[in-house]
Amino acid sequence: MKKWGYQQMKIDKYSAILGNTVGFHDMSTLTEHRPVASLPFGGKYRLIDFPLSSLANAGVRSIFGIFQQDNISSVFDHIRSGREWGLSTLLSHYYLGIYNTRVESSTVGKEYYQQLLTYLRRSGSNQTVSINCDVLVNIDLNQVFHLHNTTKGPITVVYKKLPKKDISDVNAILEIDETDHVRSHKLFDNKSTDELFNMSTDIFVVDTPWLIERLEEEAQKEYPEKLRYVLRDLAVKEGAFAYEYTGYLANIHSVQSYYQANIDMLESKKFYSLFSPNQKIYTKVKNEEPTYYANTSKVSTSQFASGSIIEGEVVQSVLSRNIYIHKDSVVKNSVLFPRVVIGQGARVEYAILDKGVEVADGVVIRGTAEHPVVVKKGETVTEDIYS
Repeated sequence: MKKWGYQQMKIDKYSAILGNTVGFHDMSTLTEHRPVASLPFGGKYRLIDFPLSSLANAGVRSIFGIFQQDNISSVFDHIRSGREWGLSTLLSHYYLGIYNTRVESSTVGKEYYQQLLTYLRRSGSNQTVSINCDVLVNIDLNQVFHLHNTTKGPITVVYKKLPKKDISDVNAILEIDETDHVRSHKLFDNKSTDELFNMSTDIFVVDTPWLIERLEEEAQKEYPEKLRYVLRDLAVKEGAFAYEYTGYLANIHSVQSYYQANIDMLESKKFYSLFSPNQKIYTKVKNEEPTYYANTSKVSTSQFASGSIIEGEVVQSVLSRNIYIHKDSVVKNSVLFPRVVIGQGARVEYAILDKGVEVADGVVIRGTAEHPVVVKKGETVTEDIYS
């Protein structure tokens, strides 16, 4: 008698590899104590919430995180049980820079692929999605999975058409033919005169068994490269299917682009393009008091999180939780991390104030949109700062 197992019923199983960044970024002091993944965004979120939510919304329940900063505790604190993203059993291993190579190096030590391959083999998944924290999108991965399954190839890449100003030299530019397949890729060259570029988001969907074989080959090399470089090359070699993402994208590769992405959220069109109602973004829930607006406060076009006290003026700014803005002070075109205190009569314009910064009474901090002033975590500012 034939035994009918569950094989016929099996639905596609997905695993995911979550990376921190697609390259080395100059983020001033913002990433001194945290990876890019943990940077606050839009007041109450962190950058890592976006890839985690895209995965959760597509039903991906198994994630492997590759981080290589020494300071990974902020990621652990934030994800903790993984409950918010439906990942109560978060199968993640974190790489803590055990390489002898620098962060900006493209090669990795042996343990990188040993651990990654162990994860992929154990996952038993049909497909693996690779995604990072510094290309900020809210993508419906189910659509990408669907397209990947209808094309016969082993690998699919997601790209977006972007103008020069939004691309950095760590991003890959794809040449895509009229049948939507990748022909070649090169790192972005600033001297090019094109209006728009097909920038790879470095989001890939790959058949897992095929990926395991390719990564075993890579791991054998004397100098194996990081996953993203391997995937970029494989996409060209295999003529990967190229899926065009048309939603909001912020390519966070510098202080300025990080600042701009936050300020973008004050434009309702961009805000609703990223926080689309049918693609929810989840974050760690904090039960705190609502923000209190004193009768001396004056607020316009700004975003606030919980637990703050606002007695002064706030214009075109994004504020995290537990902030105190004293009276007669002005905060304009700025991004404030949690627990910032702005003294009486102080003025802050075009600045990013890291966690716990205190600005003394009457002090002026003034940057520009191109060069926002960054004030280091926990600093007390007693003298004026101009960028």
